[in-house]
Amino acid sequence: MNFKQNAIVVLLLLGFGLPMLAQSDMDDRKFRLGLSASPNLGWIRPDIQDFSKDGLKSRAGFGIGVMADYKFSDSPNYLLSTGFNITTNGGGLIEAWKTEVQESDTSHTYLGTNDRTYRMQYVNIPILLKLRTGDVGYMSYFGAIGIDAAFRTRAKANDDYTWSVKPTKLEPQDEDDIDIADRMNFMRLALNLTLGAEYNLTGNTNIYLGLGIHNGFTNIFNNNGNNRVLKAQSSGIPELDNLGETIVSEKRAAKSMYLSLDVGVFF
Repeated sequence: MNFKQNAIVVLLLLGFGLPMLAQSDMDDRKFRLGLSASPNLGWIRPDIQDFSKDGLKSRAGFGIGVMADYKFSDSPNYLLSTGFNITTNGGGLIEAWKTEVQESDTSHTYLGTNDRTYRMQYVNIPILLKLRTGDVGYMSYFGAIGIDAAFRTRAKANDDYTWSVKPTKLEPQDEDDIDIADRMNFMRLALNLTLGAEYNLTGNTNIYLGLGIHNGFTNIFNNNGNNRVLKAQSSGIPELDNLGETIVSEKRAAKSMYLSLDVGVFF
């Protein structure tokens, strides 16, 4: 599903929802819908020793979706906030790497590191408890906490190699847009903490601005038996056993995080 198709789906859903929303003031409504756009900055936190984080390297992403608030009590200050958005995010990890290159009848082994940049896309469903202040002039302020339940739609990677052992000049080249969906978990769960404000533009129309912290707590990699890293020396390149062979280490394990700037409109 490409960006244009995503946008069409969002607009259609909004179109079906608008007639239900144009009946009363925001504080009197049980339910309201809105549109949001969310640029984000993501990174990946390694959970095993043989992964290392790529310095301060992070990856910019973007999300677009529908917001929904449900007033579950008589008070306008307590809301259940949900919806869905299509979000891309990622980050970088470095691991020890080995590649075989065939030259005529001879196989050459290259040893080094792979600085891999991950790019994932998810359909994300936030489920949040939103605590909102009363109106302060045209403004109201809120804090929301809950979980993100995200479902992967695609995953790709760019590989940037640094070779320490280079037996020939046939050096393997960096690679882009590698499909790694078969190595990534389908579901991602995260803690979502969002703080923000709304400004009443006119009638039932409110401009929404939020800053969200999305702290993943599930492994982004799946349990595929081959989804393992090589044991690394202190220099980061693969460690070798007594026979000169690389040593297979732990299963890949890491969690994804991102900060989002959420901009939207409630109708």
